Amino acid sequence: MYFKKSTNKKQWDESFGPKVDDNENLRLCDAEFKTDGNDMIINGKRYRGTEGLWELVTMKKTKTIAYDGEDIKKYKEITVETGATRNRKNPQKPASNKGQKWEIFIRPIWEKHVKAPKRNVNRKKQGLGFRPSDPNALCERLELLMASKQAGNTGLRNEIVSICDELLRQKILSRDTHKNLMLTLNEDVNY
Repeated sequence: MYFKKSTNKKQWDESFGPKVDDNENLRLCDAEFKTDGNDMIINGKRYRGTEGLWELVTMKKTKTIAYDGEDIKKYKEITVETGATRNRKNPQKPASNKGQKWEIFIRPIWEKHVKAPKRNVNRKKQGLGFRPSDPNALCERLELLMASKQAGNTGLRNEIVSICDELLRQKILSRDTHKNLMLTLNEDVNY
């Protein structure tokens, strides 16, 4: 059922979503991709196909109201396992684009779980805590706050807006992505 909802070509994620290979089989990057009812079977591993997970796997733009923290966790696992974050021609580089999905989901996954970490010789000077100007920490915090907000926690809007504003200032978020996030937040406010 969810797979049929996801097959709208205008909304389909052609960069990071499943594709039909030369043998007419569905593949998600390096992995075999099958469906069984609402479930996804990726390289033999079954993922319970919730609406949120289907949206994250197949759609260009996501609606923050459809997925939860568990969907995000599974999506991270799927993207790392399938190599969805890697550039096909140069696996040392990310498969990036200017879309919302790259900015909010794929980039943080690439930065934290895939890319080889850079050595930091000044680690003692910087400390080990949360640094508000660190784009990786900001993206992780934003992801956590959005999942928490989705789960029903209130009082997070100001911190989400502040993080989005800082990511815009650092040119991590595009103006369009920032605007879409603000519109999404405003839809949840009851006047």
